[in-house]
Amino acid sequence: MVKIQYQFKRSTPLRFLSHLDQQRLFQRAFRRANIPVAYSQGFNPHPRMSFALAMSVGLTSDSEYGEVIVSTDINVDSFISRMNHVLPSGLEIVTAKICGEGVESLSASLYKSDYQIRVKVMPETDLGELAESVRMYLELPQILVQKRNKKGKFVEKNIRPFIESISVFPDSEIDHVNVKMTLIYIEQQCVKPEQVLASFNDQISAVFVIDPTIELHREKLLLKADA
Repeated sequence: MVKIQYQFKRSTPLRFLSHLDQQRLFQRAFRRANIPVAYSQGFNPHPRMSFALAMSVGLTSDSEYGEVIVSTDINVDSFISRMNHVLPSGLEIVTAKICGEGVESLSASLYKSDYQIRVKVMPETDLGELAESVRMYLELPQILVQKRNKKGKFVEKNIRPFIESISVFPDSEIDHVNVKMTLIYIEQQCVKPEQVLASFNDQISAVFVIDPTIELHREKLLLKADA
């Protein structure tokens, strides 16, 4: 058995793909590419594959990670070539490597994410004043939001430790801004960038328009090994 860890991109043509559909798409691609994927034991065998994160609908990314267990040795260059030949436009494997025994899971390896966000803002928003408001937001000792726990109840959670940086930049359209944001993973937990913007609206000023027009792009997904 060999574990292959691969990095892939998801671009605009498939930005509205759900996580479950993406899983099924990769399963079909493995079969079409004749990748000898290993299966679990038991009454309902399933392919031994996983992703570092479940990608949100609407998210594009230059840096996602997946891993798959194969039953025989395979050359990583051949793996990349065969997979990219059958994957649809909008998905592309960039790199791949063989992982040795004892390497922790992808979800346990997460370190931080860098995002590029294009978002609509309220009329007559001043970029300089917004940048100052962002500075004030980041100086808050804690940022409490309501999150649903495993029992389905809403509890308060402090998301400030998950936020490393936020900065705002102008856009070609005056009713939009570009936001760069770096978020940290702590014990395999993080917060979504749109949740951060929504908490800014709640605690500082209702500036950002959080609706389906928001464009979310993950520029980097860093693992602990990259730190």
